[in-house]
Amino acid sequence: MERRQGLTPDSIDRRTCLAALAAPMAMSWVGPSLRAGRTQGDRGGGPPRPRLLFTREELDRVRARASHPQLARFRASVLAKADRYATAAPLVPSIAKRGEPDPPGEAKGLACARGLQGRVVTLGMAWEVTGDARYLESAIAQLEHAVREWRIWVDTAHQPPFDLMTGELSLTFGLAIDWLLPAVADARRASIVDGVVRRALDTFLEAVERPNPPGWHTAAHNWNTVCNGGAVMLALALRPTHADKATRVLERAVPAMDRYWNHLGPDGAWGEGTGYWRYGHRYALMAAEALRRAGHPAGEAVFARSGVRQTGYFPIVFNPGRTLSASFGDSNGRASDAIFYFLGARYRDPAFIWYQDRVPVDRQREGWPDEALALLWRPVDEPWLPEQQQGYVPQVPAAAVFPSIGWALLAPRQPDPTHFLAFKNGSLAANHTHLDLNHVSVAVGDQFLLLELGSRPYPADYFRADTRYGYYEIGTRGHNTVLVGGRGQVHRREGRLLPLVDGEGVQVLTGVADDAYEVATPIARRHVIALDDRERFVIVDEIETAEAQPIELRWHTGGAWTLGADGHAVVTAGTARAAVRTLAIGGVPSLAVESPDGWIRPVQVLRVPLAAAPRHLVATVIAPGASEAPSLSLAWSENGRLVRLRVGERQLQFATAAGGGLRPA
Repeated sequence: MERRQGLTPDSIDRRTCLAALAAPMAMSWVGPSLRAGRTQGDRGGGPPRPRLLFTREELDRVRARASHPQLARFRASVLAKADRYATAAPLVPSIAKRGEPDPPGEAKGLACARGLQGRVVTLGMAWEVTGDARYLESAIAQLEHAVREWRIWVDTAHQPPFDLMTGELSLTFGLAIDWLLPAVADARRASIVDGVVRRALDTFLEAVERPNPPGWHTAAHNWNTVCNGGAVMLALALRPTHADKATRVLERAVPAMDRYWNHLGPDGAWGEGTGYWRYGHRYALMAAEALRRAGHPAGEAVFARSGVRQTGYFPIVFNPGRTLSASFGDSNGRASDAIFYFLGARYRDPAFIWYQDRVPVDRQREGWPDEALALLWRPVDEPWLPEQQQGYVPQVPAAAVFPSIGWALLAPRQPDPTHFLAFKNGSLAANHTHLDLNHVSVAVGDQFLLLELGSRPYPADYFRADTRYGYYEIGTRGHNTVLVGGRGQVHRREGRLLPLVDGEGVQVLTGVADDAYEVATPIARRHVIALDDRERFVIVDEIETAEAQPIELRWHTGGAWTLGADGHAVVTAGTARAAVRTLAIGGVPSLAVESPDGWIRPVQVLRVPLAAAPRHLVATVIAPGASEAPSLSLAWSENGRLVRLRVGERQLQFATAAGGGLRPA
């Protein structure tokens, strides 16, 4: 790569160059008037730039308020990172396959695309905040290197001609063309634009204009919006100079994204989990905002959706406290992104601002430019903001149910619960889902006791249909649910989470997994009963098979199990603990602890096997924070329509309701 050590008359336009040369031994300040002058439109005229996600006036406000107490930490991080990026070695995408090691100094293509976005937007924001033109020069040089020197723009894990890597690069270059390249001399700008048209705009059209477009084009998952959304940003940036191609991209990408948005229910939940909620939504929402600003009706239509208005509450619920994620499936980490600030400002909802404000700034982390976008999107000095409301706490339901995807979380209180139980049902066809209907996770404080294993670093065959469900953490065996006849559940089968039943001092959630197993199982239901304002939980498993089958309950922990008598066990992890007691119709089951093969981290599983029978009813009481679980008795009527429980001194009776749930009787 050609290394430019500063501004030259050939690299930056004449007005910028004059400002830089005025003080060659000091910071190169580009004053506000010169900034406005160089971004009023394209070289041949046209609408003012930038315009995709922000205007010149908005950027001027960012500079004016960047030292505000609510924003100072973001400014400091942007400048620290920009200084590092300005002297960093260029990013080099590896051509090694997924699961193979990368040569020294190289990284996987998708990681490089994400890193480039972080570098370019952070450097651009540092230039805006300080006026130091070396940041701009570094951003432009890194864009040039990606266009000229990168061997791939499609990650080696994916099929060409367009993929997630190309989508992320398209958004990055779209922003740069709209925002940074108007400051660059015509020849240099044209070289970058020609390269991104060839490597991204053209390849998108090659992918989607074929008779059978790739599946991601109209998929109901993150690939849709990363690929289509990135292409939309690039097309909008290039529309003044490449009208025909840009129009063709928009005609195909914009309606394709409706499939993604139509998959978002009115409760705002997302079946890929909170990690992929972040990924898909950040690209989807940025594309929608750019379309809105461009006057395209599809943009405003996105923000009119009730699910979009509510969607920020989904990760708030399933990322309780400050460190844990109670999400399910692959890459199920916490969602933290400046997009929460965007949503908060858009809907004037202080809960979204409050949530993202609690995320610590990490000056060493590379990747998406969260701090740079926080400077743009985090509102200040408005009366609805959380810091303007003394003792502000968001209104998050302690019993939160998301019926559109069949997930729920129960806690004594929210936010920052002392403990919680997360419950998973829904569709086994959801992208990145595991075979985990009726899985339960339990945490005390900031420590999981009964955990969801999540996913490992993706091996080469992780998403191959013939190998994926053999991985321990993806199969039913690797979850806190029930095996039937030693077998698990079947990909693409559908489960149902029934509505929350709220009785006097009792709440009941029922997950229905009927006919979801490899073994014929017409009834497979888990009833989660919350007692005493969700201080204790009783789980009742109801299984009926076509032929007599053994079943097995499995409970995973990253801590340790200690077995007692009469179906009693205690699980501990760090200083957290919970007591568990299990009872089945017919007596106390045997308990066993094993360390299963096939997982990449230490884990113990409590196995609760029951002998073959055509019908099973098993109750498990879980007492978070306790060393001793209450006593337990269990009975059901001959016709199975009444279930009687005694938990400690408390007598409970439930009747089978329509749809297979339980209701207090």
